Amino acid sequence: MNFKAISRFKNFTKFTFLGFLLLAISACSNVPTNNISPLASHAYAPFSYKQAELEKLVQWDVEGKMAVYTDDKNNSGLLTWRQRSAYFSLLINGPLGSGQLHIEGAPGLVVATSSKGQVEAKSIEALFEQEFGWQFPMQELRYWVRGIPQPDTLAKITYNLEGEAATIEQAGWLVTYHSYNKVTGLPMPKKIELKRADIRLVLVLKSWFNLFPFPQLNPTFTPTLSPQ
Repeated sequence: MNFKAISRFKNFTKFTFLGFLLLAISACSNVPTNNISPLASHAYAPFSYKQAELEKLVQWDVEGKMAVYTDDKNNSGLLTWRQRSAYFSLLINGPLGSGQLHIEGAPGLVVATSSKGQVEAKSIEALFEQEFGWQFPMQELRYWVRGIPQPDTLAKITYNLEGEAATIEQAGWLVTYHSYNKVTGLPMPKKIELKRADIRLVLVLKSWFNLFPFPQLNPTFTPTLSPQ
């Protein structure tokens, strides 16, 4: 791809990537910040059990929308995220980018395609470094969208009354969970806000499906009643 084509594509996708690439990638562990034990309010509780089950997911599809807020520009669009083990596919439709942008990747190669052309990189992190000069925490986001922190990385968690993550602080980001959906009884994030000093991203994940392997019910579950 020649220099002019790359430059046109870079201009076209600058803010699209900021939102869309956020929708890609990986892994979570936790250190709770609150001293109050969350309530065991559903058959996938407690949180530690649900987290262990969600870490096993190798595939999912989720559809919704997103908005990206930076110091000088706001953008929004519809999105579809397909995860199949190490392979991912992200599709975003305008008005963000005024068209359609498709990003897909696997270890060693990420390809972003639009009507303006194509850009390749060895990873999403490398693509961000190449296009914007900094790296976005894609590995964490793959777990944050499930409502859990990335394993093997220090995180602070607070909980809501239902025992789900209310906030996760990790890798310099504050992730706030405003609401959850029930997917066959399993609470999955619906509205998520990610904040850092220079950027804010809001994801509204309306439809979760094709979760595999679907988390198993906790065989030792005993519901905890709210105090009267």
